[in-house]
Amino acid sequence: MKIAILITSSTLDKLITLGGVTLGAVSMGHEVAIFATQSASFAFLKDYADKISNYSSDSSLGGLSSDVVSGYNNSIANGKFYKWYDMIRQAKELGSVKVYVCVAPFQLAGIKAELRDFLDIVDELVMVGKYIELLEWCDKSISL
Repeated sequence: MKIAILITSSTLDKLITLGGVTLGAVSMGHEVAIFATQSASFAFLKDYADKISNYSSDSSLGGLSSDVVSGYNNSIANGKFYKWYDMIRQAKELGSVKVYVCVAPFQLAGIKAELRDFLDIVDELVMVGKYIELLEWCDKSISL
């Protein structure tokens, strides 16, 4: 199956989900294409990927969200879990994964972005038309 994943948020909960779903899908033999836009585009920058710590959740969940972030960071430090982008890197090693980052948010912010500014998992810098192509290509689409 061909799966297109749209991610629009740079919050840690969405990025961890992206890594896990991508790795899981590829482990099951599926092809995955990721399209990052809006604040998610910035998450793929080399200088920012490790700085993301906001875990979005309902305020009624209290300290549970901060416990997840703490557990995530401790598990990574102890070699028991992987950073979100390392899960995508592993998925790329296992199977077919393409990562497309939309440059429109950079243009709106007046930032000149080049491929060398991004994590090595990024395949191409694109505009929204690429997402439409991915919708035509895929069997299933997921929005995060």
